[in-house]
Amino acid sequence: MKRFPLLLGSLLLLSACSTQSDWTPAPDEPRAFVTTLGSDTVAVEVFTREASNITGIHVDRIPYTRITEYSVGLDELGNTTSLDAQITVPATNPDGPAPQSVSIRVADGQATVTREGGQNPGTSEMAVPQGVILSLGRNDVASFVFEQVAMHLRNGEQINLLGASNAAVRANASGVIDADTVYMDYFGQQRKAWTDAQGQLLGVTGKGTTNKSETRRVPPFLVGAMADRWAALDAAGSGLGTPSPGATTNATVDGAEIEVAYSQPAMRGRDIWGGLVPNGEVWRTGANAATHFTTSRDLMFGEHMLAAGTYTLWSLYKDGAYSLIVNAQTNQWGTAYDAAQDLFSVPMTSRTLDAPQERFTISIEDTDGGGNLVLTWDTLSWSVPFMVH
Repeated sequence: MKRFPLLLGSLLLLSACSTQSDWTPAPDEPRAFVTTLGSDTVAVEVFTREASNITGIHVDRIPYTRITEYSVGLDELGNTTSLDAQITVPATNPDGPAPQSVSIRVADGQATVTREGGQNPGTSEMAVPQGVILSLGRNDVASFVFEQVAMHLRNGEQINLLGASNAAVRANASGVIDADTVYMDYFGQQRKAWTDAQGQLLGVTGKGTTNKSETRRVPPFLVGAMADRWAALDAAGSGLGTPSPGATTNATVDGAEIEVAYSQPAMRGRDIWGGLVPNGEVWRTGANAATHFTTSRDLMFGEHMLAAGTYTLWSLYKDGAYSLIVNAQTNQWGTAYDAAQDLFSVPMTSRTLDAPQERFTISIEDTDGGGNLVLTWDTLSWSVPFMVH
């Protein structure tokens, strides 16, 4: 098993002084980053950059704690020419997956990717453009990748990425916003990063995307004990797991078999109504894939008839009012909303809860006249009645 210069066994916990506001990073010190999702820390990364290589450790804890030690070779122009990475699970989670590794070599416009362990072992070869950026395959959270992207953008170059698990190079619609801010495309939305005058990455924000994580640079720290603690929580069943797990609600209302398949984002200390559920913008009504609604019988939502079949549910929160949107398109990701396929929209009625509900939930209630479709999150429950036709 290859080990890299930042030895995990010698690492310690992040110190309290790492959040000091008067700290200015020096060009020659290790880059250290903390990534949060709401109130939860979901990843940490520390890497050093020299003329010929980048060496670092990335620890993320979704869906379980993984340690990726990596070494990236650079040519005289700063282009990535090789990548070696070893992915392991801390010993405090003894039932975690076995180690896996990846090696990428680029020469004369060709890349060779070799994977050992994991779900897709083997070797792949492919043509690559000049300046291709090698990554860990988790480009939205690996800080060293975004720093490379910023450097290439400042040089006026197109962004092409080759990840450890990819079978082909992927172009990314990245761009420069202003003197210190760049962006990478994230499912059609801009994930933004800012740098200092030397081109060092200082932070990344996903505020404008469906991935709401935030990354900030902090003074150098060592992360081994943190990784061990997170992995022990995984082993005890108290880890973060999947951020927005899938859920299914099934009910029978007056002979109609109804199913709602959706995903459940969590509050994590964040503002919901007007925050994660944006004000004045159509929301996917959950997370991940579009929320699907299936009924075996025709239903009436007010004056709107919904024929038996499968549909997707969307919603619009605006200035304290909430509407449910039923759309004819199915089997799409939750950001692929096509308003031209809307069937109808109906207003929902709110009720204040006694205590906040951490995860978004969709339920179906029986009523004397039929049923209620109920959306619940934070301190509000929204419902709309329907009847079986």
